[in-house]
Amino acid sequence: MISVKQLKVVLSSKSTKSTSEEFFKSHRYIEGYIKRVFLIGLRLQGVRYDNSVKIVDGTYLHTGALIEKVLHVLSCNAGTQRDTILKLNAAHPDFFKLKELFLKFTAPYRNRLAHGTIEELKDQELIDWLCHINRAFFKEFEKMLHSEFGQSAFDEPGAWGAKRGIAEAIDVTVKKLDLGRIVPVPMQLLTVKKAVIGTGYELA
Repeated sequence: MISVKQLKVVLSSKSTKSTSEEFFKSHRYIEGYIKRVFLIGLRLQGVRYDNSVKIVDGTYLHTGALIEKVLHVLSCNAGTQRDTILKLNAAHPDFFKLKELFLKFTAPYRNRLAHGTIEELKDQELIDWLCHINRAFFKEFEKMLHSEFGQSAFDEPGAWGAKRGIAEAIDVTVKKLDLGRIVPVPMQLLTVKKAVIGTGYELA
């Protein structure tokens, strides 16, 4: 995960620079910010810190589903996730409008850049709007957290009320909280080194 300090430096910056590179960077850091909120939510659900980090790093939900899951685990209520989202949507319509723009407008451009579909964005008006929507979504996310929970994603989980947590296997937690699937871990470096022996591509 991106460190809290670095997230705060980048996302709280007063810079209004709008370039293709700045857009891509801002999107990556907002995704890191969402994972930070996910970590806080897991801690509020009684998941130990080390397991919370592993779950954030190792489980996968589509970003839209992850945001809704995060909001539900933060709420710590007995209602369903649908109940939580309906309640928050009624109270914070701007947040949900910007969430949709983040997912359906800026995220597809981020994916095109990340996967090599396009090399860079060149339409300055488009870039301005992509950067603007990302900044607005982050600001509204923080505003909603302050309004609903009296906290910032940059605060420590303890400040939110998280306790030490219980010892529980990660797969049990993932199933209990319906956190999607655990993605395969990357191949170990030692395995890679062994695999390239004799190919002519050994790294000296």
